[in-house]
Amino acid sequence: MKNYRIRWTDGHDREFEEFHAITENFYNQLVGGPQNRQSFVPGNQSKDVKYAMIVYSKDDVPVACSGLKEHGNGDVEIKRVWVQPPFRGHHLATFMMHELETFASEHGYKRTVLMTRERMDYAIKLYEGLGYKRIENYPPYQHMDDAVCYAKDLR
Repeated sequence: MKNYRIRWTDGHDREFEEFHAITENFYNQLVGGPQNRQSFVPGNQSKDVKYAMIVYSKDDVPVACSGLKEHGNGDVEIKRVWVQPPFRGHHLATFMMHELETFASEHGYKRTVLMTRERMDYAIKLYEGLGYKRIENYPPYQHMDDAVCYAKDLR
């Protein structure tokens, strides 16, 4: 997308950690407080993100992020696809998903996996529209009722 640029970093990056805090607050509000998502927290630490993508506007303002976390067996997990509210509706999430998939493929991964929540119908619509197929919940989400997992082969 011509009005945006990407910077790749890792989960320890200050700007990525700031986005991570924003997403933590969002998810806490979504489920009625942090006490209702304690089982999700261990699998969602910014420090575990090997490759973080930050998207900047033409004015060099960070407007979106996502990350990739190694998952094993040739899989990489997509984490924290987030677009700041004023920048939604411009297909940034779709753009980021394509960039994540390309990056993952170029780095030798065979499949992307991800987890979202049943109530996040807009995220599910995005993922299914991009060819993701629902799979059995993988660890650590296998016993979490509200979690839904998806995968997409990259080759």
